[in-house]
Amino acid sequence: MAPLIVRKQIRLPPPSADDRRADDQRIKDTLGLAQLAIPLSVLKKVPAHIKTHACALSCVVGRTGNAYKLIDIGRERSYSLALDLGPTNLVLLLFDNVTQKNVLTLSFENPQIAFGSDILTRMHHAMSAQADEVYGALLSGINRAVRTVCEKAGIGTGEVHALVAAGNTVMSHFFLGLDISTIPVDPFVPVVRTPGFFSARELALDINPEALVYLFPNAGSYVGGDIVAGIIAAGIHRTDRTSVLIDVGTNAEIVIGNKDWMLVGAGAAGPALEEGITRIGKRASRGIIYDVEIRGGSISCKTFDEHAPEGICGSGMVSLLFELYNAGIIDKSGMLNPAGDNVTIVEGEPAYTIACGCSDALSIRQSELQNFMKSKAAMFTLLLVLVRSVGIGFKDIARVFVSGALGTGIDANKAAAIGMLPAWPAAIVKPLGNTSLEGARLLLADGGLVQTIDAVTAKITYKHMHDDPEFMKEYLGAVFIPHTNPELLKAT
Repeated sequence: MAPLIVRKQIRLPPPSADDRRADDQRIKDTLGLAQLAIPLSVLKKVPAHIKTHACALSCVVGRTGNAYKLIDIGRERSYSLALDLGPTNLVLLLFDNVTQKNVLTLSFENPQIAFGSDILTRMHHAMSAQADEVYGALLSGINRAVRTVCEKAGIGTGEVHALVAAGNTVMSHFFLGLDISTIPVDPFVPVVRTPGFFSARELALDINPEALVYLFPNAGSYVGGDIVAGIIAAGIHRTDRTSVLIDVGTNAEIVIGNKDWMLVGAGAAGPALEEGITRIGKRASRGIIYDVEIRGGSISCKTFDEHAPEGICGSGMVSLLFELYNAGIIDKSGMLNPAGDNVTIVEGEPAYTIACGCSDALSIRQSELQNFMKSKAAMFTLLLVLVRSVGIGFKDIARVFVSGALGTGIDANKAAAIGMLPAWPAAIVKPLGNTSLEGARLLLADGGLVQTIDAVTAKITYKHMHDDPEFMKEYLGAVFIPHTNPELLKAT
């Protein structure tokens, strides 16, 4: 396993009457890399560096598939960045190429939110007269985030020699500055499927100008690089056993498969879990509720870092719905009982107050609970239809990986009890957190994964769900707790 970026200390044989090789050839021969590209900007620094350092040369070399690139010379330190191109948040992980260790991870709000909290609104702006502003907001936001990460780590942006990014198909096109107008309309064709490698200079990124920039490939308009990165992070491509990856963010995307085949479906099951749709919905972070318990009319909450509650993430919503139903505060359709404990009226709408010790109690309104009921119904129905379409049942699934908005702290038993997941044994359900970021990090640690990523992308089959008659029929029964036909939830 060879990292994407390596720093090698070499000593070049000095030129002589018997050795008239040019500097670039001596570098290639000493490194043992015939397929080594040396950019002009780096070549210009070589002669002076050789003279000053008596032919000793510190080389930062990047791997681009089967070839290599000399990115920088004379550096003692070298870093890379993994980037999750999320519609809501941009998450950056700084990776030390020398020690092969993670340095820090920071999350930043995606500044494109100024053009709409949902990606469809942003696409509308980009397809009108505001394309430059939408694209420019993302680039500026990424560069600000990069500078902040570097400042916190005490390094220069010029010491960042690679960036690996993963995002959905639209976000990937925004990142590259490509037209997105053909993605949302029939026949739903993106400009590029396998972007590959670029230089930071090409994309105007504020890191070393010659740094390698790799963008995970998409497998279609609705199966982006974030899902491919998730498959790599979960390891589905390495096993004979059939597994499921559930990634819930702006949409719910579900992968079913193994090392030989993979089927993906997507549906609008995610928005009720995120900020902008549910007023108190937040990504998993400090002070965000991930589990609740209602006993005798009182509610207790568990938050990340045991901080005062500031919002609730996807796993917290699953727990809350379960507890509200179990306590009789909502009925099977998700409607609040007006006489229930902590049920109030907020701006003319019934709401449940989550009084968990915060100065301003959080509340969730009836319409938001209905949003979540629709989300959980869409997610289960998506799973049901996909599993049926390959001729297997829930009992045939060996492992279930959960990422995205649900991928931190989910209680599999509660999710099954409300009908969001089948009644899989909790032991086979594994929360993974941010698999988009982890897939990008894995590529930094192993540059050889590029070929694996291409092979995985080629195996993916996408099942269109927008007008699937079976999906529409089964969905109606899933908008109840747990389901109008509980037999469908069985996984044994």
